[in-house]
Formats: sequence, C-alpha cells, structure tokens
Amino acid sequence: MSSDDSDVRRLLADAVPPLAAPPDRLAAVGSRVRRRRRRLAAGSAAALVLAVGLTVGVPQLVAGDRGGPRPAPVATGGPVGAAVCPDDISRRPGLESVRYGDDVPLVPAGAVEVTACQVPVGGGPRAADRVGPRVLTAGVDEIVGLLNAMPPINAMPPTRTGPDGRPRVTDPTNPGLRCTLVARFEETAYVLRYPDRAPVTVWTDDNCAVAVTASHGRRLDRRLFGAFLDRYRAQLAAATDPATVATPVCPTSMPVDRVRLTPSNPGPPDRIAVNQAGHDSVLMTPLVALAACRYEVDGESARLVRRETRRDGADAFRPVLNAAFARSVPASDCGDWPGYPPPTAFDTVTVADATGATAEFWVRHTPCRSAVRAHHRGSEPTPELLAALTRLLGPLPR
Repeated sequence: MSSDDSDVRRLLADAVPPLAAPPDRLAAVGSRVRRRRRRLAAGSAAALVLAVGLTVGVPQLVAGDRGGPRPAPVATGGPVGAAVCPDDISRRPGLESVRYGDDVPLVPAGAVEVTACQVPVGGGPRAADRVGPRVLTAGVDEIVGLLNAMPPINAMPPTRTGPDGRPRVTDPTNPGLRCTLVARFEETAYVLRYPDRAPVTVWTDDNCAVAVTASHGRRLDRRLFGAFLDRYRAQLAAATDPATVATPVCPTSMPVDRVRLTPSNPGPPDRIAVNQAGHDSVLMTPLVALAACRYEVDGESARLVRRETRRDGADAFRPVLNAAFARSVPASDCGDWPGYPPPTAFDTVTVADATGATAEFWVRHTPCRSAVRAHHRGSEPTPELLAALTRLLGPLPR
C-alpha cells in the first residue's frame, strides 16, 4: 500500500463517526424488572390502605362512628296529626246520620295513643276548673278493643204502618235510638292517633247511650270511661317518682265558711276523684303522704291547734277512708245546706296518692259529728275513722 492510500484511509475514518456500541440487553431487562417491582409495590400499598379503610369503615357504617358526626336518624313513624280536643259539642256528627247496625269496626286497629277530652255542653264548671285532656299511651290496644266490642244497634227500629197510618214498632226488643233529657255539662270524646293514618275521633252521648265516629255508631258501654281512667291512673303512677310527691300541709288558719256546705261550695277539694269512675272506693291508688289537721273555731276563723304528717305508712289510712265513705254508711244528722250548722271544732285530712293528686276530707266534731268528702252531704263518722284520728291528733273534741 502506498503512502497515498494510507492518507486516504485516515481521511475517511476521521470523516465517519465510530459506530455506537451494541445495546446492553441485560441492563434493559434489569430496568424493566425494577419498574415492574415499583408498580407492584405501589399497588400493594394502595390495596393495603383500601383494606384498612374497609376494615375500619365498614363497622362504622354499620354501628355508627362514635367519634365523628353521625348520619341523620331514620324516621320511626310516630303518630300522625295532632290530638285536638273538640271545644264544642256542635262539631259532633248528627246522631241519626251515622250507621249503627253494620259489622264494620267502630275504629281502625293499630292506634298508639288515645286522648280523652271533656267537651262542654253548656254551663257547668268554669273553663279554668275543667279537667284537661288525658293522654293515654299504655294499654291503648285494650281501649281500641273495648270500642270495637260495643254492640251495634239500629238507629231506627223496624216498623210497619198501622191502620191509622202511623208507624208501629214490629220488634219490641230493638227499641232503636232513644234518648233521655238529663241536663249534662259535658260529654266525653276520644281522639285516637295512628302511625299511618289521620286521627279518629269517637264522640259519646250519655243521654242517648251511643258512641259515634264520623260515619259509624255503637251502643255505648258505660264502663268505657272507667276502663280508660284505670289505665290512665296506672300510667301516671308508673311515671311519678314517689319522692317528688309533696307532703300536704296544714294551713295555720282558715275562714269557717270554707268548711260550710253551700250551693257554691260542693265540699272539700278533690283532684283524685277526677281520674276515677265506676268504683265504689273513693281512693283507688296507694297513698304516699297525708296531713291530719285539727282546728278550733273562734268567730269566723278556724285556728290550727294540732297537726301530724305521715309518709311511711300513709297508705294504711286509705282503707279507713274508703270504709268511712262507703255507700252503706248512714247519712249524718248534721244535715245538709241550708240547715248545716257551722262547726266549732273539726279535723281535715289531706292525702296525696301515687299519681301526685290530692284529696281533702272533713270530719266535724262539734256541735255535731259528720264526715264529708267532695259532692257529699255528710255521713256518720265510722268508729275506725275516729280511732285513726285519735291516734294521729289525740283525744277528740267534745
């Protein structure tokens, strides 16, 4: 080779860059493996976070997260509508416009609340003295059962036309709707509330002895009100802590007119009797406290001379009072108004029962003896009552 050929070869080598080294396939494979491992590690971490979140979150969704805000509670389906007591007897459906003879239940089943309302008819106690609505939530099914068990009647008895053209009753055993004319100050209505329907009102009429809704009627079972009150008293007693029932007190003095029976004074105040009906006993619920007070009269004022209170053992006085005012006890010779002489010495006994209600009783000693309760003209004090007062207050005045 000549020197010129060598020079030409060097020029060509300098003009063309050297070829790149062949790719390192092992290094490329390693890079791909490392990238895959990183992706797998990231995915595993995410899966772990999700698993932990589900482990913690699912029980919280089921049981509620006690440490954070809770979702709004689901509605429980309480009574629909308001229990509005009628304030006027004129709102009652016409007694002759409803159906009495069918076998349709008087009220739907499923009521969860019954409110007894005293609807004024005319006159009677002042509005402030009327008994407010009584709301029953325990034993409601029993009241519904009593309402639906009342017998159907025919509002108009079966008749035929007689020879004179006038109707004649063909079935004397079915007298139909017959009403008396006894003056009444109020009638009872029951408002039933349901979780899935509007309230239903049942009106009663004592003169016609019926119970009616807007469309149906039944013969009134007069035991209904007493059955309602029995359950209402039990409900009150269950909801009342005896420790919260105050012990009655004895006023240090009072006007003598307070213990005189007059047309405007029906006797001792009694808030226990308003929740009792259909019973001979004047005290149906156990007593939790009582106060016995003895007074001597000086002119037109009575002065307290002895008093005694009881909580432990107070209920032992209940059978004594129930026996003293039983119907079989003879009336007192002290008389009734207007021949009721003013007392010169008397005792009062005020009791509080387990519902928290109170009732007062009077026992006159001089110039004559009588035992008086609300709306009661007076009876002869029983020996047991006089003995109980002697144990509490000492020897009786003579």
